[in-house]
Amino acid sequence: MTESPFPTISWDHVPKLSASQMQQLAMLATGKYGLDIRLIVEHTGRNLADLVNHFAPEGPVLIAAGRGNNGSGGLAAARLLASQQRPVWVVPTHEAENYSGITKEQLELLKHYPTARVRSSLPKMKFTCVIDSAIGTQLEGPPRGRTLDVITVLNSLSAAGSCVISLDTPTGMVADTGEVPGEVVNATMTMSIAVPKKGVLPGSAAGDIYIGDFGVPPGVFTDMNLEAPKLKGFITKVIP
Repeated sequence: MTESPFPTISWDHVPKLSASQMQQLAMLATGKYGLDIRLIVEHTGRNLADLVNHFAPEGPVLIAAGRGNNGSGGLAAARLLASQQRPVWVVPTHEAENYSGITKEQLELLKHYPTARVRSSLPKMKFTCVIDSAIGTQLEGPPRGRTLDVITVLNSLSAAGSCVISLDTPTGMVADTGEVPGEVVNATMTMSIAVPKKGVLPGSAAGDIYIGDFGVPPGVFTDMNLEAPKLKGFITKVIP
């Protein structure tokens, strides 16, 4: 795999958040500090697309997208990659009518991009890269049903050589503890949104850890009694 050109930061020099703290960070950023949630989704999608284009610059991309905030970031990446004429396959983990808000908006926008294909089942083909944006930090018990099917297929693609990028937390991992109550996506790398999550450790099923910054105002960290990380780019690699 191509070496990373991204700046680095030590695991010890960056704050780690629990899932509930991440919700607090997002609420402060969008509430008190006025960042538009759509801007956060756009930054997340762009950062994911940049990782895809660096580590797998050619070939088809598969995006498994849940119906929550994690899914909206994956869908934004799908749209941005499709705008660059990359062949993109998107598989929602739930029926389309169960998507709402920004996630639904992102899903519907894909119809305007000829190289983006939305499918209800996972295609049987090779992909150079896979984005896992199925659940993120909101895991509730062992994965089952369609989500379990997604994990099985993504792991088979990983074993076959696909670059697998999980968003925030590999699907099947508990973000706060790193526990795996059932099956889990074995990621090549995980892109943390804003800061890493406490249980998502480098070298675990999460693979390498990258931070995808969305321009968090420093006051957010101050309000949370945390020191703002000194990031030197929108994408930063976390080193153990």
